Amino acid sequence: MLVLPFEQDAFNNARRAADLGAGRHLRLDASVAALGAELQRLLTDGSYRLAAKDVAGRLRREYRPEAAARIIAELVA
Repeated sequence: MLVLPFEQDAFNNARRAADLGAGRHLRLDASVAALGAELQRLLTDGSYRLAAKDVAGRLRREYRPEAAARIIAELVA
């Protein structure tokens, strides 16, 4: 994930993606060359892909739709 944050929570999301190893971030006014270099890094460095797969797996385990449905049903019952 390459994030170019520009307002509100986008800056926190950009930092979080980088902290998790699943992405990088640049300033909104980054040059075309800088964008190209970052995209090249993301596409060729397998560590980002592995980190993204790890994050996806954690999200699936922790935020299962059936768990959310059960919690909502308990709250409205």
